[in-house]
Amino acid sequence: MKKIIFSNLFILSFPFLFAQTIKGTVEINMKDGLFNCNFELHNIPQNKNYKILLNKGMNIKYFKDSNGNLVDFEGHYDGKTKGEAIEYTLLDKDGKTLTIPTSFQVDYRGAFPIYFDNTEDYGPFDYKGIIAFNGKTLRAADQSKWYPTLYDVENDKLIDKYPYEVTIKVTNSENNSIFINGNVPQKTLSEHFISTKPSSLFIFIGNYDFISQPAGYIINLDTDNKSVARIFKNIEAVKEKLANNLNLKFTDKIYIINHKAVNRRRPGSSWAFNDYPAIAFTDLNPAKMLDDKGQFEPWYSKFLGHELAHNYFGTHMLSGKLSWFWLESFAEYLSFNVTEDFGFNAFLKESLLSGAKNVESQNFIPLSEITEMSQINESYRYILAPLMLKCFEDTFGREKTNRVLQSLLEYAKKNTLTLELFDEAAIASGIEAVDYQKFKQTYITSKDFKQNIIAQIRKVYGQS
Repeated sequence: MKKIIFSNLFILSFPFLFAQTIKGTVEINMKDGLFNCNFELHNIPQNKNYKILLNKGMNIKYFKDSNGNLVDFEGHYDGKTKGEAIEYTLLDKDGKTLTIPTSFQVDYRGAFPIYFDNTEDYGPFDYKGIIAFNGKTLRAADQSKWYPTLYDVENDKLIDKYPYEVTIKVTNSENNSIFINGNVPQKTLSEHFISTKPSSLFIFIGNYDFISQPAGYIINLDTDNKSVARIFKNIEAVKEKLANNLNLKFTDKIYIINHKAVNRRRPGSSWAFNDYPAIAFTDLNPAKMLDDKGQFEPWYSKFLGHELAHNYFGTHMLSGKLSWFWLESFAEYLSFNVTEDFGFNAFLKESLLSGAKNVESQNFIPLSEITEMSQINESYRYILAPLMLKCFEDTFGREKTNRVLQSLLEYAKKNTLTLELFDEAAIASGIEAVDYQKFKQTYITSKDFKQNIIAQIRKVYGQS
């Protein structure tokens, strides 16, 4: 493994009424995986119950206040982890937790492996939180916490999206392109990027080309303009169906990124993640996406329905013990609607019945008894809970279900979502309280909730 060094300087600050902004420079050596960063971040709301999250591969050199004075901190020794990050807090001269100031600096370095492309040099896994160097490109999404993220402990809320002004400089990369979320990609070794809209700092950098369309960009994919135009025509159709269901416009450009997985995968398989407005795929193949009429195959309609649904049910939903339910289960449920609205009813039926069969032998805890995020595993959040939401729609209708989703999106702007807010949204949608309570007792709180969901799916859609 090559030595990889990160050197970062951030100035951070944030208020309740004004967006946090981050400014600075990032220097990246693609050959060795070197980062050298200097940032300023402004408008930090005063809070004593907080954590500063930074990828656990990073080693902090120092924190300083806005006057350049050193500030002591906790987390450098035996630090607690949260996901991919280590938690840090600032300390006063007496060693007590310091209320987070409206601005501060942090300088840090770190080391990461390089997984060389087209060799046997794979890692054991790959997912959104990996900082992935593969000898050709660098992929670092918001989940990796490669840049400081602020965590409001009391309200269980992450602050990881900022209006930004960032200069990125790259060395040791041929034919280099730079993409940072919230901006169009640039063919350059150095560029100054500005976003007035809060965005994650997802970066995809390296030796690749890209193709532009009015609705967005295809990045790092060897294909022709005609195929790209067809792909984006279908993406626009997916966006329109989601917007119609939720009565919320979907106007942003979409960035489709083709990247290389850093773990060994079954030939022909693919996985993707959403870091809105970017969607990253492994081994994207336009020939498999489109049928002979130039339309998405059913699987891609459903897949993109899920990923684009994160425009609404996005990472801002990652708060509270039911975080995975709000983030992934609702996106998957909306993908059912997109699939159905495209007329792929047979494919949807098969997907629902296959999902019911998949979870039949697994054990799950009722949503009402969940005490921590980890209890909602992948089968729960991607299969069982979306099937429950489909049961909700089949019981109360699409229109009322959409009203519930619209209410939840409004609640999430100010609150951590809970089942109590789901109850409130259900009643506000026009569902009679007695009918909702019957549904809740059958599919949410009952010890037999899983069996009840499976039975209802099979009753409506037939046996698998």
